[in-house]
Amino acid sequence: MRDVRAFASLVILCLIILSQPSAALSEESWSKEQRQVLAAMQRLSASTAPGGAGPDAYAAVLADDFSRWTVGSDVINDKKTWVEGIREWFDDGWRVSDRKIRNLEIQVRNDQAFVRRIVTETYLGPDKATSSSSAALAEVWVRRADGWLLLRADVHPMGNP
Repeated sequence: MRDVRAFASLVILCLIILSQPSAALSEESWSKEQRQVLAAMQRLSASTAPGGAGPDAYAAVLADDFSRWTVGSDVINDKKTWVEGIREWFDDGWRVSDRKIRNLEIQVRNDQAFVRRIVTETYLGPDKATSSSSAALAEVWVRRADGWLLLRADVHPMGNP
């Protein structure tokens, strides 16, 4: 089994996903477009949960020109690199077992959605190993012919909960 710390950057992967709306945004106030963005976030989230469809389903919700950056790092991952890391993480037996989300903002402007949220996740790995993380996220989603896709994720780790 690999050292859990080797997965630190991959462990944060699910911090760019959303499984459920929170009280920060009232469901009654969501526009049709905001609900569509949230549905796309939920598909992304579901792919890495126990019983989830896995890396290919995850990749299907990313734009081809997707990029991900962790604040403080000099590494920017493109779609191919990020999905390869997710596949390795997934194949090693890791899943998101619990997720708490606080949506701060979802602004839809034409064919782009700007999302700010705070996500805390617990991960369940091989041999029931666990890990957790918390991060503030700034994301850009784009509307394409096949629906809303994640274009960009900027992740600011907030330390372990």
